[in-house]
Amino acid sequence: MRDKIVGIVTNAAEPAESWTLNIGDEGLHLILSEQEVQASDILGDRLTGQSLTLSMLAASAPVPPQLIAEAKAIIVEVQPGNEASMARLAGLRAANPKLMLVAAVRDAQIAVVRALLRSGINDVIELPLRAHDLAAILDDLKSRIAATRQDDVRTGQIVSIIKSVGGVGATTIATQAASLHARSAKQQGAEVCLFDLDIQFGNAGTFLGISSPLTLADLLNGGNRVDSELLRTVTVETSTGLRLVTAPAEIMPIEAVNADQIFRIVELAQRNFDTVYLDLPGNWTNWSMSLVARSQVVFLVCELTIASLRQARRQISLLRDQDIDPSRIHVIANRVEKKFFRAIGLEDAAAALDHPVKLSIANDFPLVSSALDQGVLIQELKARSRICKDLQDVVDCCVQTAEAERQAEKG
Repeated sequence: MRDKIVGIVTNAAEPAESWTLNIGDEGLHLILSEQEVQASDILGDRLTGQSLTLSMLAASAPVPPQLIAEAKAIIVEVQPGNEASMARLAGLRAANPKLMLVAAVRDAQIAVVRALLRSGINDVIELPLRAHDLAAILDDLKSRIAATRQDDVRTGQIVSIIKSVGGVGATTIATQAASLHARSAKQQGAEVCLFDLDIQFGNAGTFLGISSPLTLADLLNGGNRVDSELLRTVTVETSTGLRLVTAPAEIMPIEAVNADQIFRIVELAQRNFDTVYLDLPGNWTNWSMSLVARSQVVFLVCELTIASLRQARRQISLLRDQDIDPSRIHVIANRVEKKFFRAIGLEDAAAALDHPVKLSIANDFPLVSSALDQGVLIQELKARSRICKDLQDVVDCCVQTAEAERQAEKG
């Protein structure tokens, strides 16, 4: 960072011992009493290269409202035994719940630190203040502010696809619906991504006619190196604009997946894409259940057979036991025959599941098989087919849910 112009601003309305030192304008503020400023080693040229506004105020003096309004983060002196000082800290938090707050404390005992952290501050730094400690905390605050800024720009919707049993066509629905969604979203400047998280038997790439040297394994093994650039490098863009992360080329043990890493990857995807589809494995793991719990939409794919419905009912019961809102769970009945030929209807299925069944996909084995064998979209072979209409209903469910949540946030 280039050096900033340093200036001291005094306010005639304030006591003589109150002043402000401006070094940059990134919204980072340090508030210390005269005694702590003198005890520190941060004056002179020790802050060269930093961006900071230092205000000298008594430990219990009120913080100017304009400073609070302009600040993105405040490091403030706190005297735990001083009631007025603690009230000032509480006032800062109440004035701006999103403000990054760091308490600067002398001789902080573990119990004091814990109490401060429980009160809602972000961190604690020890007094007297040393330049190298201040530099480290400033770098951390800048990173947090940057991450918050990204989150404010975009937090993508998570759509999870799970199955009652294997072979019900969940991946077919995931790839086809996500592709349709991406095509319409692209026209509005939005992006859709699909993760094939079936790390043992994932076929999303095959169904879309895509192979890639980079896969989900590169993200899982990337550790802290995984960032937006690497994420986009691993994704493959299809003709519809869908960004696809393919399953690992080699079979991986499900328990080998680091839960924290996969959460980090999905959270990063939410900051980079407007909608994130997750095609999940058939076997439950702690990380897959956690991802479903974070999802705004959960599609449970089943068939209208006794075996499939029995397992679907068990899946719904499991999700409810995990306190997942039933309204987020949408059952998709796949390969539904015309009414004349089917023995079990959608109403029968809803009764068996004790859950609504509002989405269904028509059975057209020749059309679906042809599309999957060629690695193309069903829409490209027969755009006006009943299946395409049914898949669009699935996309509309996602879009309507996202819109309802946006309206709820506004209102």
